[in-house]
Amino acid sequence: IYGLNFGLMLGLASVGLSLVYGTTGLSNFSHAELVTFGALMAFAFGGVLGLPLWIAFPLALLASAALGWAQDAGLWKPLRRRGLGLVQLMIVSIGLSLAVRYVFQFLIGGGTTQLPGASAAKFNLFGAVSLSVVDLASMAISLVVIVAFAVWLMFSQTGKATRAISDNAALAAASGIDVDRVVRIVWILASTLAGLAGILWAYFRPGVKWDMGEKILLLMFAAVVLGGLGTAFGALIGALIVGILVETSALFIPSDLKYVGALGLLIVILLVRPQGLLGRK
Repeated sequence: IYGLNFGLMLGLASVGLSLVYGTTGLSNFSHAELVTFGALMAFAFGGVLGLPLWIAFPLALLASAALGWAQDAGLWKPLRRRGLGLVQLMIVSIGLSLAVRYVFQFLIGGGTTQLPGASAAKFNLFGAVSLSVVDLASMAISLVVIVAFAVWLMFSQTGKATRAISDNAALAAASGIDVDRVVRIVWILASTLAGLAGILWAYFRPGVKWDMGEKILLLMFAAVVLGGLGTAFGALIGALIVGILVETSALFIPSDLKYVGALGLLIVILLVRPQGLLGRK
């Protein structure tokens, strides 16, 4: 149950990371800071300003969406137009990640703060499983958002265009698809999903911290690679596998080492099936 909860939250962040890779080819190491940003905005609106959660969280997601738009419009699109290669873009994302992460530390300090309602009491669900209302709400929200996103990706015109660009960007452009517009939408969606994952991660962890996104960055990449690079549904499946593996491995190894199992699985998958579960050779 805990692994499923963690995997669904991880899936929200990993799907956006996979979509950005699929449409642009960019391995975005600054995606972790989008996760942190969502949690920070939730704390700013809900904790600092004291707004009700039903207002604070949508505002945090709007701020995350705006950051995704601003990143693509102000940085990634100009760099793409200049013809930078994928290695250079990846290095830029690493530098951006480090810069933004330490800006977060400068602004909020190195401590951990809690979102409103983080200390909700747990009740016994069955056996040894104890969950709070926040945990159940987190799982429900993740499921609803993931299903809605899957419907959008499969049946909407923009979703079909996104899949077409992921399959072959040049052919999609030749077919009349506005690639820049779709990529911009992908960045907005990816940032919004990452922001939502950050809010849920702050409750699961619990706590908001300046480097909280960086703690799960490798797990996001593990989920994306495990599922198949550039495939949104593969990223979701990979995230569920990683989440369950991480939580259940704590039964056999020290909890401080539970992330190692997911990275070990990643290495095995790369050796046996480099394209991932749903990826193409």
